[in-house]
Amino acid sequence: MTFIEKLQKAMDDESTAYQFYGKLATQTSNPLYKEFIEHARDDEKKHYESFQYVYRLLTGKYYEPKVREVQYNSFEEAIVFALKDELEAAEFYRDMLFEIPIQQAYYPLFVAMTDEMEHATRFSTILGSLR
Repeated sequence: MTFIEKLQKAMDDESTAYQFYGKLATQTSNPLYKEFIEHARDDEKKHYESFQYVYRLLTGKYYEPKVREVQYNSFEEAIVFALKDELEAAEFYRDMLFEIPIQQAYYPLFVAMTDEMEHATRFSTILGSLR
């Protein structure tokens, strides 16, 4: 997979997570859970926007993300999915850092990688209190 293809996947994933977390935040009345989920949602939007900027620098084009619907049967199942997804994203962005073709890609990828680790901590906290 080329760097551009990985960047497209990252934008697809960030857009999907943004939609997923927006829906998930409406499914809890716990203020801490809501705060954690909305924080992750807002960061995902920022990641998407920064990746779109890098994509346009590299290609001169706008990328239309492919948003997938995340299916789950319970709030807890959704939190487990989110936790795993955040950990995978952090690893994906870490690996992309070793392939950056332009210096302008470093900051967005590094911020996204560290944010995803923070999100994983937040989702782990929610999961721990559910069990």
